[in-house]
Amino acid sequence: MSLYPSFARPNSLAQASELLAGLSGGSVIIAGGQEIMPHINHGAMQPDIYIDIGGLKELRGISEADGVVSIGALTVHRELQGNAIVAEKLPMLADAASRAGGGRQVHNRATLGGNLVAMHPLYDIAPALLALGAEVELVKAGETRRTSLAALMHETSHGLGSEAILVRVLVPAMAAGTGWAYEKLKLSGGAYGSANAAATVQLDAGRITAATLTIGAVADRIIDAAAAVQGLIGQAWTAAAAEQLELRCPALVKQPLSDQQGSGEWRQAMAGVVARRAMAAAVARAGQK
Repeated sequence: MSLYPSFARPNSLAQASELLAGLSGGSVIIAGGQEIMPHINHGAMQPDIYIDIGGLKELRGISEADGVVSIGALTVHRELQGNAIVAEKLPMLADAASRAGGGRQVHNRATLGGNLVAMHPLYDIAPALLALGAEVELVKAGETRRTSLAALMHETSHGLGSEAILVRVLVPAMAAGTGWAYEKLKLSGGAYGSANAAATVQLDAGRITAATLTIGAVADRIIDAAAAVQGLIGQAWTAAAAEQLELRCPALVKQPLSDQQGSGEWRQAMAGVVARRAMAAAVARAGQK
């Protein structure tokens, strides 16, 4: 650790990747700074060199082509909330971004890339993106790679934040008629979630033909609850189906979090509650279509 850390501001993605590849360690990538700076200010992180990627044009912009929405990693929460493409094609993502805590500073400065690189189990963006089947594009040592967000979150050697750069997130546009919902339990207006869930549903003649469900803020990783919703396929959404889902989800929480947001036992139970609420709201939206 250097007493006086260095600072670099590359002019292009290629230059940033080359710079990172040439460093032996001790570097940290910084953009909005909402995730990193609190750790640095409290002494939990003490990098030797800051690589500021906030000016890279390749990491900006939101567009849609061939049914896929491309979102640059430097997109901030406020842009996700107000962008017309996101509002039309990915309304659940816009809603999840609006539910993030921290107030105006976080919404105006915190980036999509920083949110995902942190892999914080209490954050709001990842559950929605996982339920939507998002993929990510990374650059490491000059090589570009595309992988699912679900796979990335189980990797241990991606090097994001110090060796690799998250370039963009690629999300399939939601199909017409898809119902969706993002539900969040929290202790106060600006707090992290104590439990959250993102759900999508497609109906045919009142019966569920397809569904996704993710549960966050209850364990150290976001939970893919596909096993819990599989039993709903082909069924109508009834009180019995809702009860069935609520009972199945807590069993998916193997090691519940326990902190100031809530005890492990309570959060495990709340996994079922937010799952039921999200699925019910998603079914109601699908029915309206």
